[in-house]
Amino acid sequence: MLYIHQLKDLTPKSADIEVVPVIREIKTRTPYPLRAENVKDYLELLFVSESEKKHMEKALEQILSTVSDIQALLNSKDPDFEPVNLQRAINMIKEIPPFLLTNLNFAREIGDWQEGFVAEFAPLFNIIPNLKNKGQEEKVAVNNKLNTIFEKLLRSSEFNFNYKDVVSEGQKSRMADLSESMAKGFFFKVLLEEEIRKQSFELIRSRIPGEKLRKADFIKMKIDDIKKGVDAAYDFNFRMISWALVVYGYIKWLSTVSPSR
Repeated sequence: MLYIHQLKDLTPKSADIEVVPVIREIKTRTPYPLRAENVKDYLELLFVSESEKKHMEKALEQILSTVSDIQALLNSKDPDFEPVNLQRAINMIKEIPPFLLTNLNFAREIGDWQEGFVAEFAPLFNIIPNLKNKGQEEKVAVNNKLNTIFEKLLRSSEFNFNYKDVVSEGQKSRMADLSESMAKGFFFKVLLEEEIRKQSFELIRSRIPGEKLRKADFIKMKIDDIKKGVDAAYDFNFRMISWALVVYGYIKWLSTVSPSR
């Protein structure tokens, strides 16, 4: 996308720009009149997958034990560990559950809805070119159905994505930072001479007992699982914006199609 880089970037104005190449693609991939099999092949690329939901579920399952493991290191007051960073990691991970749980429920809701949506798509959208010749009652009924689709995908009655209670850039960035920091020995205290010499963690590791390294590595594996769930949630949210743009593209295109074609 050219102008939509964050979940907050979807607006009617940005949609009008982003939808231009979408219209070109759907015209080619699913010519009018729309056929159910063509639409299904195209829209399935936007579906929530079972693996995405499983990544989110696993992340939620890992959070409590991960926090407990880090808290145990903090409580040990072991001089090899950096307490400020341990507490920082705990705070970062504790932020995740409400956003991720809401996101998982959103993904499950879309998963239950998507097959039925695709089955009804071609009949509904094939009406659009003829809509100008229909009565007001039918026009209102179709418009209401279209609005319901956007509300489902965007979690909003406005043409923007309601991201405030699901995983967004903040949670994604913090988990990426934490995972990257863990690979650089985030949990371990750096001695003054090591700091002065700017020694890498690969060198610092040699002075840390293996048991402590293994504990940190085990926690890092759990953090990486949490990160996978957060990434899956964010990617899914961004794809719902793409899906909404596809629907918007169909409406704009089919509104210009002659019923006689």
